[in-house]
Amino acid sequence: MLPTEVLVLFLTVIVVTAVGLSLVCWWCLGPQRFHEIRHRPDWVRDRLRSVGPFVLLLALVLIVNKGSQSYIERFSHAYGFEATATIHAIEGNFVVTFQSLLPDIVMPYFSAVYVVGYALLLIGPVLIYLFAERARPLKLLVTAYAINYAVAVVFYASVVAYGPRNADRSSDGSSADAPLLELVPDITHLTALWNTNTNVFPSLHTSLSATVFLLAAMTREEFRRWFGLASVLAASIVVATMALGIHWLIDVLAGIVLSLIAVGGAQRIVDRPNSQ
Repeated sequence: MLPTEVLVLFLTVIVVTAVGLSLVCWWCLGPQRFHEIRHRPDWVRDRLRSVGPFVLLLALVLIVNKGSQSYIERFSHAYGFEATATIHAIEGNFVVTFQSLLPDIVMPYFSAVYVVGYALLLIGPVLIYLFAERARPLKLLVTAYAINYAVAVVFYASVVAYGPRNADRSSDGSSADAPLLELVPDITHLTALWNTNTNVFPSLHTSLSATVFLLAAMTREEFRRWFGLASVLAASIVVATMALGIHWLIDVLAGIVLSLIAVGGAQRIVDRPNSQ
């Protein structure tokens, strides 16, 4: 049973995210598109049927990922490569230096965007692309999500790495600051539900944010407002991963590479003749 203050935090995040999603969808889609869909009842059913297999793939990956989380953690600690010291030896105190250049006043923004902004960025396009002229953007999105998670879990099982804020656990470097934990200490109870503190390479926050940005760029002619908003959110989240001391620069770069692989792989899967 979650403590009361954690439950309140959880519900607050859900409510704020739900309100934010409603506003984002209304702003990016406009009332005219909703009006058109309302007069095409078969359209929604056909769209859901079209993207169903791809959504099922993502659901399967997420279920396996969540169900095997404890086993993956034990396996990685028993057989994985301890990479924290290696990462620190390569990039040094880049994150610590980066944090020192940022004023304290921006930390609440990065904390909010890392939690709520991230949820908006991931869920928003699922709802927006549901109303796209073609089913392809939504198919690409959920397939790319699945590839991101599937590839990331392999790295999390084979690489043990603590983030900059926990660097002193396994290296000679000093830990970076942890502004998110200072502002919202109870957030660890929520993140522990789906993540561990050694799942840092690659940065899944970065890879998924970059994935959404790439697909937003591909659909910018149809959803210009979403492209602008997604660009700001994605960039902010990538910066936030280091500003909050959660990820190394190397994690972020690896996340960007993973996003390119995920989008490219999704295009190959979705654009196959038998998947149309």
